[in-house]
This record gives sequence, structure tokens and C-alpha cells, in this order.
Amino acid sequence: MLITQNLQYDYSGQHLFENVSVSLDSAAKKRVAIVGKNGCGKTSLLKLLVGEAEPTHGSVSCSREIIGYLKQEPDFADETKLVGEFLESKLEEDWMTYKLEMVLDEVSLPLDIQLLPLDKLSGGQRMRIALAEVLLKEPTILLLDEPTNHLDTASIEWLVGFLNNFSGTVAFVSHDRTFINQVANQIWEITADRNIEVYGVKYDQYLIERYERYLKKLAAFELSQREIRELQDWLRANANHPKYKFTATVAQRKKALERMEVKAPPEPMADPRVKMHHLSKDQSGTVLSAKIHEKSFGDRKILTNLEFKIHAGERFLIRGPNGSGKTTLMKILAGEDKDFDGQLVYKQNLKIGYLQQFSSLDPGETVIDQFSSRTQTEYTLARSILSKYLFPAEFMDDKIKNLSFGQQRRLELAILLTRKPDLLLLDEPTNHLDIFLREDLENFLMQQEVAMCIISHDSYFLNKIGIAQIVELTV
Repeated sequence: MLITQNLQYDYSGQHLFENVSVSLDSAAKKRVAIVGKNGCGKTSLLKLLVGEAEPTHGSVSCSREIIGYLKQEPDFADETKLVGEFLESKLEEDWMTYKLEMVLDEVSLPLDIQLLPLDKLSGGQRMRIALAEVLLKEPTILLLDEPTNHLDTASIEWLVGFLNNFSGTVAFVSHDRTFINQVANQIWEITADRNIEVYGVKYDQYLIERYERYLKKLAAFELSQREIRELQDWLRANANHPKYKFTATVAQRKKALERMEVKAPPEPMADPRVKMHHLSKDQSGTVLSAKIHEKSFGDRKILTNLEFKIHAGERFLIRGPNGSGKTTLMKILAGEDKDFDGQLVYKQNLKIGYLQQFSSLDPGETVIDQFSSRTQTEYTLARSILSKYLFPAEFMDDKIKNLSFGQQRRLELAILLTRKPDLLLLDEPTNHLDIFLREDLENFLMQQEVAMCIISHDSYFLNKIGIAQIVELTV
């Protein structure tokens, strides 16, 4: 059993959580989704559970369990190695090579993938090789951090089946609501008051129960405040009244007020919402026409014979499996890749906003400097805008490298929308965003009338915002 007792963890001067006591037992075969706002400590909790971080207070103990940990971004160190060489280097003994065939079969990869260099793997293949490395340990408890990031629909469907059939217990961090619904039977939420609330339900029911718990806490808080005010009003009116002045009543009520103030429940915190810039529809008609005869990397043809138009106000989806060239096509549309046979025609004065799949922020710069330099915004206005994207004053001088992936994504959205583009090019826009910010982004995009071209495997997100046109790519 894996157990935490009174766990507290501080990181980079931030108090992430305290008094956390939870447990995982492989025999229970739990499927736990760990959720919470970006920066609340979800990845830190996984690192504490696996022993990669030390708690500030409290303890983590493990008995009769083998823990497997799949990190958020697989790190293979030497990307030039062949898959087979990499996996062999992770074996405890040289004679254990029989395990390679077993784990590759478990992750549904062919044996000949061992002859591929790591840097030639697709996003889905990288995740499966990283998972194969974890499975070599024969874990009884599997911990996964954002396992669906960069996966195509087929890979996500495979992962759902794999996790549901895993013989032990699984705990994972994810913001993919469809994925959580398909796998999790228990939700752990790291809350605003730095604790973990456990919900023994699936995700859809968790949203209902979470709100009901909030309403109960709010009702208890309001009742306590009303009772305190009534006592305070009575004491103001009667503490020096001749009828009570020389009786024990006043002293009794003062003591009652002190007890109530000490025991009063804290006011529950409502979810803070990001206030994104509204984008005006300044364009009409066709904003972009694309004719791509061919795009190749060396001898390999990635894109061939593509022709389409994107119209003002239209939501346009680029869809296809990993390796089909979705991001390559997006880079062409953004004007970042000009090495192709074909042509693009943009509407005059069209302003393009491109949110890349992977962060383009400078890790060595501060939040305020990066935002100001990329938006040409003066300091005071920059601080005001960033506060609307949930960056309070204490974040202004934080280095980008110290932000969580989700906080970096939020900063990229702030930069993108402050520029007020007419065409949004969004490559996996919900990656790394917490569940609550995904809802904010969905609600925001639904209200905008500018053209959007989107790459996403988040079915929940796509169903909500609606898609008018699809370009289907194949490998």
C-alpha cells in the first residue's frame, strides 16, 4: 500500500498543499484522476508519491507495491539511440531481454519498432515506448502525468483500453474530460485551500457533487456569519443596558461570540475565471485560400494535393493521426514554413494569431518582460491584463521556467489574444490547461466570430465549440 500522512509540500516559495492523507492499494484496483487548477501541485504530488521529491512535512510510505511513473514529457536522454537499445539499457540484468517482447506486446507495438531511432517516433509511439519502459519494472501501481498529451484519437482509445485492463491500481493527472470519464472511478481534487477532496464517482457526477459541496459550505459560512452578526448587534445594543449590565448574560454572550468566531467555517472560494479579450470580427468573406501541391521532408512526402478556403467566422478543423502532417500544415498557414510547393492567399491586413503546440516562450525571461516584449504593452497596462489571466502581482517577476506547463499555456493565450488577431491558428489549444480553464476557453471561443483553424484531439472541446469544416489528413 502507498500511503501519505499529513503531507505538506512547498515549492519555489509557494505552499502547495498541507495535511494530505491519501492512499493507493493495488488490490483495490482503483482508477484515480487527480485534478485541480494549473500550478496547484498535481505533478508535485505524483513526484512525492514516487519518491522524486521530498515532502516539507509529513511522510510517504510504500509497502509491498512496485510504483511505475510515466512522466508528462518522455525524456529519452539520447534521442539517437534505437528503441531496442534504449529498452535494453533499462533492464536490470542482461539476460532479461525476453521482457522486451512482452512489454512491446502490452503497449501494442510491433517488434521491428526496436530498429527505429527514438527521434523518429511519433507522439503516440513515444508515449507507448515510455510506458513500455515503465512496464519493465512490472508495477502494481501506475502513476501517469498527462498521458493523453500529443496523442491522436486512436492512441487515446488504445490507452483507455490499456488502463481499464491494467491489473493493479492507476492514478493519473489529466484534463481530458472524455478520457477521465472513460477511465476514472474516483476523483482527487487538489483544492484552493491546499487539501485533497476525494470523490468516489466518475467525472460528470463529480462536477455535480463538487458544486453541491460548495453550496453546503457557503450555506454553513453564511449561517455562521449571520449568527455572529446577531450576537454582535445584541451586544452593541444591550452590553450597557441597565437590564443586563450587572448580570452574567453579557459575559456569557461575549464568550459565545468568541467561540463562534473561532469555530466559524472559512468562506468557500468560488472558482476564479479568466477574462479573455473579446475579438471583433473585422473581416468578411474568405480570409485564407490554400493550395498545397506538395510538402516533403527529404524523400518523404508529408502533404499532397490540398486545396481549401477558410472563411470569416468559420471554425475549421485539421484532423488526422499522428505523423499525418497536421502541425506542418498549421506552420505553413501561419507563414512559418515557406518551403513547400503551392501558394497561400491571405485577406488584406489579416492579423494571424498562432498558438503553437509546444511553448515558444523564453524560459529565462520573467512573466512581465515576456508579455510586454511580445505585445508591445507598457508595464502598468501589462500588469492589468495579466491579472485578468490569473497572474497576480507576485507572479510578475517569476521566470517562465518556474511556471507549470499550464501557467505557460495561460501566458501564451494572454499574449495571443492581446494582439487581437482576425484568424486564430490553434494547435492543441487545450493541452496543459486545467479543466476549469478549458471551460473558460470553450465559452470564450463560442462567443467569438473570428475565423479559427484548430488541431485538437479533445472531443469534449470540439463538440462544445462546434466545427464547420474539416480537412482530413492521412499517413
